[in-house]
Amino acid sequence: MKLMQKRLALALLTVLALLAAACGSDTATDETAADDATTTTEAAAEETTTTEAMEEEDDAMEEEDDSSMEEEDDAMAETTSLTIWADENRVESIQAIAPAFTEATGVEVVVDLVPFGDIREQVVTAGPAGEGPDIFAGAHDWTGELAANGVIAPIDVSSISDSFLQVSLNGFNFEGDNYAVPNAVESVAMYQNLDLVSETPSTWDEMIAACEAAAVENCVVVPGGGDGGDAYHNYPFVSAFGGYIFEFDESTGFDASVVGLDNAETVQGVQFLADQTTAGIIPSTNYDGAKNLWLEGNAAFWVTGPWELGGVREQTTVANWSVVPVPAFGDTPAQPFVGAQGFFLSAFSENALIAQSFLQDFIATDETMTAFHAADPRPSAWKAVEAEGDDVAAFVEAAATGIPMPNIPQMGSVWGPLGDNVLLVRNGEIEPEAAMTAAAEAIRAAVAG
Repeated sequence: MKLMQKRLALALLTVLALLAAACGSDTATDETAADDATTTTEAAAEETTTTEAMEEEDDAMEEEDDSSMEEEDDAMAETTSLTIWADENRVESIQAIAPAFTEATGVEVVVDLVPFGDIREQVVTAGPAGEGPDIFAGAHDWTGELAANGVIAPIDVSSISDSFLQVSLNGFNFEGDNYAVPNAVESVAMYQNLDLVSETPSTWDEMIAACEAAAVENCVVVPGGGDGGDAYHNYPFVSAFGGYIFEFDESTGFDASVVGLDNAETVQGVQFLADQTTAGIIPSTNYDGAKNLWLEGNAAFWVTGPWELGGVREQTTVANWSVVPVPAFGDTPAQPFVGAQGFFLSAFSENALIAQSFLQDFIATDETMTAFHAADPRPSAWKAVEAEGDDVAAFVEAAATGIPMPNIPQMGSVWGPLGDNVLLVRNGEIEPEAAMTAAAEAIRAAVAG
């Protein structure tokens, strides 16, 4: 219509100009004036006819454009679909909200059940081949590798970031970009046998005193000794006094070029662990050994994660129990590793905008996050979801003071050197300083290589 209006205005200006020229000629004869008037009238008539034709042409073009846009929208609704890969803990909740999204957008949502342990490997192969999902569930420690290899795309959650536990967003931060919508977090805490130690310690000094007063042998069981190294479960001691593996910044993530395992703070934390092993407070035992000691009622505290909640709830030997956060080291809260799970956006998605709308408007809601938590009662990354029971609430509290397990590819070079050297310390085969020096040097060499 704007083009037609411009043409009409130009025609009117032409008519006015011609009339003004006719009236302003003092030397023209009546005959000449009459001829000019006739010519002007014919020109105006011709211009008017042309304008009407143009207007009709514009209207026809507009109708054709509107029709084409409607046809394109209809075609998009018919051909566009969103494919989501989810594991058994999330698939039903997503299937439940899919019809509402389809009703609102006309986009079909295809939800495929893929075992969690298979998603990572399959998406790396299927994505580049154009056969992968638009959205898929995953763990935060996949982030660095998938982002570096161009498998996932950043997701803007700035408008809803306050709704998440900050540690969950930190987990999906890679080189300053967020790569997922988190839905759950997990970290270690302590299962406490209240029949052996009734008071809940808030610091390690209090726990040591309680263990000594109760005369409980093998009072605190922590996996990572005996014949099984375990860097994950022992990290609260590594970080106890300010130690770390890689330098971390909330804005930019982890920096693999700065390794801190051989600094004084890390050595102090591992020395504390060694001292408790020597004192008999923390026995040197592997994962199964620690688990069996507690489940059989022979340990007061067991450091592990929420994945053991189901078994603990079903067992009958320890009737009076609770879950509490790992105690503080003096005035410093314990910093266990925190894992996060959530939903990635595939870099190969042809429907990225639609996928982001689904994530932000249908996944990141109180209803959906509550459904995820009900299906899998690990702590939610969504603040509005209330933990079901004090035991889950304790894991939420533990995660809130933790640090994300490094999500960069170089973390693959850490587990062996750190776990093996902590194992040697707990078995009394090497001093903490020498162990942490060896671990740090091995990791630096692997990162450089």
